Amino acid sequence: MPAIQIRSLTSIPDQLEAIGVFDETWPIAGGGTEITPNFMQALVHNECYLSGAFLEGRMVGAAFGFIGMEGGFHLHSHMAAVRPGHRDLNIGTELKLHQYQWAKEKGLPFITWTFDPLVKRNAKLNLLKLGVEITDYFPDFYGEMIDSHNAGDRSDRLMARWMVTESGPKPREARVRIESDEISISIPKDIVEIRQENIERNLEIRMDVRRKFLDAFKVGFDVVGFSDNDGYILAKSNPGGTRE
Repeated sequence: MPAIQIRSLTSIPDQLEAIGVFDETWPIAGGGTEITPNFMQALVHNECYLSGAFLEGRMVGAAFGFIGMEGGFHLHSHMAAVRPGHRDLNIGTELKLHQYQWAKEKGLPFITWTFDPLVKRNAKLNLLKLGVEITDYFPDFYGEMIDSHNAGDRSDRLMARWMVTESGPKPREARVRIESDEISISIPKDIVEIRQENIERNLEIRMDVRRKFLDAFKVGFDVVGFSDNDGYILAKSNPGGTRE
């Protein structure tokens, strides 16, 4: 297979194509766009992050981020998308690694982003391939979302933090067992399919996972791994302690 090429996008035609990737991934009923072209140009002109992944000259993925200040200056990766038909080619990983190098060159100490805790594909990418930390669980983080992919659901999100170091990312191995002092929070194999077929069942699962995460974080558990069979694996880094 031809190599994936990742590069920063500065021209308006490239920016428009990236916006098209985002709108194809999160279509808005009745039309519309997640980010208007003039706003994107202003963001890119002011050194925000925008990259595209190209396969044989065609943009098949894109990622967008901006400088955040929560916890110190860092890159917050707001959107990353891969076109349908190209989602098992490690393009998402390559986009993230490009972000990592960009942040390193800018002297930024870490990268953050949110992801849906119920989407198994993303959990495995973030926790295993990239080796991120999970810092928070935010119920309904974005409020009501208008794109057809998320319509009718709650926008609960986990916050990922990816430390940028000279030694590079530290992937994890998938866990095959749970230790006696650990707990697990399972998620479905394909929540997107469940959401499309039965939104009420989707919401039941979301509320259950929300409760388990919030209860676990409240008494000092942190995410330490992921298992195909058991989902998120959590342990107390300070036994007997609680999160602030």
